[in-house]
Amino acid sequence: MSPKRRNAVLLAATFLAGSAVTGIAPSAQAAPQACTYQAALLSVPAGIESGAVTATGRAGVYAGTVEFPEEDSLERAVLWVDGTPTDLGPAAGADFDLVISDVNSAGTVVGHGARITGSVEGFPTWRWFPVRSRDGKLEQLPVPANSYDVQTSVVTENGDIYGGGYGADPNYREVYMWPAAQPGTVVKLSGFPKGSRVEGVDTDGTVAVTAEDDPAGTWQPYLWKNGTAKQLPIPAGATDAQITGISNGNVIGDALTSSFARSAVMWDKKGKATALPNGQGTSAINSQGLILGTNKSLVASLWQTTTSVGAAPKDGVLNTLADDGSLAGAKARPGATYPRFPAVWACG
Repeated sequence: MSPKRRNAVLLAATFLAGSAVTGIAPSAQAAPQACTYQAALLSVPAGIESGAVTATGRAGVYAGTVEFPEEDSLERAVLWVDGTPTDLGPAAGADFDLVISDVNSAGTVVGHGARITGSVEGFPTWRWFPVRSRDGKLEQLPVPANSYDVQTSVVTENGDIYGGGYGADPNYREVYMWPAAQPGTVVKLSGFPKGSRVEGVDTDGTVAVTAEDDPAGTWQPYLWKNGTAKQLPIPAGATDAQITGISNGNVIGDALTSSFARSAVMWDKKGKATALPNGQGTSAINSQGLILGTNKSLVASLWQTTTSVGAAPKDGVLNTLADDGSLAGAKARPGATYPRFPAVWACG
């Protein structure tokens, strides 16, 4: 996507296969709040300045990053299993920044770090490189020859890792996989639309991607399986759509009009597109159909498939959700509003 279009989309947000669907189905009526959430701060290494959970596995498995107050300290990855933290350290070879993108039930954590490559007018330039956890620390993953800015997106239950980067064409991303059955290897997958960015992988192997055409400034949603990609319908009134997650056959994302008006949408297992009531954006979905996103007032909100279940907890920042209905992100310690630390909101 062009910088101009990407900036316009961010300002607007502020903050299937084979289907002949051409519009968005009518929204369902709101339902009562499904859970009474109770927040709990997770145990963290002593002396950290801040942190957040950004990924969930099975119930009780979370991953994220923490930061120490020293000016030259690097962000460190942490894995929590049933409340016990493991400090995985920084991304080896990183100069700054660490993003934890996913964790599976076995506790395999994947992400990417940033390496400074130079400077422009006194400001550093950098490129991403992929990492995964092994034996209690992060290690770099191999990348295809002549590729750069390689990032991870998903680690499946069997340990396959999906992500992508840039190859010969700097305008279009490519999809890569690190197969669990062949440790230390990486493959470029075929059959994806040009410019595909992996947004999620379902349990049946379906890969959800957003195809970004940077020169044209467009987003298009696709599902890929067994080497074949099929496009999801663009909702009526929208010119573009991006996927943000997939679980148990349901796909979530955001639709955009030509004037960059944004709305939250879900495609069901048949590819039918439905607008989420009062929804502006989506960020996560679990196998039970619980969706985390934001409403038109940019308030964190929840939907059960296409039915609103009200506002999400407001006492922190929510990044993701788990299959047991728990939410995860960051929350300030008692008596403070900032900084925030890794936290989980249990569904009661």
